[in-house]
Amino acid sequence: MNNTCASRQALQNLLQLLAEFFAFPDEEFCAAVRTGLVDLQVKELSQGAGLPRESEFKKDALTYGEWVTAYNHCFLGVQKPFAPPIESIYKPWTGDESFQVSFKAQKGYLMGDSAHHVQHILKSFGLEIPLEYTMMPDHLIILLELLAFLVGGGFEKEAKQFCRDHFDWLPDLHRAVEALPVNGRLFMAALAELEGLLQAFLSQDQNHVPLQEMIAPAKFLN
Repeated sequence: MNNTCASRQALQNLLQLLAEFFAFPDEEFCAAVRTGLVDLQVKELSQGAGLPRESEFKKDALTYGEWVTAYNHCFLGVQKPFAPPIESIYKPWTGDESFQVSFKAQKGYLMGDSAHHVQHILKSFGLEIPLEYTMMPDHLIILLELLAFLVGGGFEKEAKQFCRDHFDWLPDLHRAVEALPVNGRLFMAALAELEGLLQAFLSQDQNHVPLQEMIAPAKFLN
């Protein structure tokens, strides 16, 4: 990737744009998806970032009411099963053998190792998260915002390591949404677009490790 301020800003903006799909629905953003404006933004921003992509979100666009319903069912658990977009849920709670709890190797729990690692990074940069995400600092929105922060700050090596550490669970989330008895096609499209973008970003590293491959947490902020 061309490490200019403009290309970094474009990728930062693109990551923040994709994060909007996993926040509670906004009417203006919903309208932008329906009119194809978001697809145009993806094309322009990805080209500006040196990672050209073309999305088709307009094809799966929802009305605002439909989007709220789908979001509530997919991510907020108004009915079960649901698929919260939180990293810890999809990984063993901890790999620390010193923890003497019966569920330490199980999945489905908040505030696992990944959450504590994200907290550490946020603290290192003096960053705070909204109160509603206090118990889920590894929510996909926070992960994308933090990745965008690293990219925008020129921390390319650290950003790529962060991708490897904290986005390898996206295929699991995609499958979880796909299995739900609700219309989650728009969210699956956003996940597919995000996975493709991150793979393209990582592929620029000669020592690229596939996103699905789990590796040890990064130490760059110690």
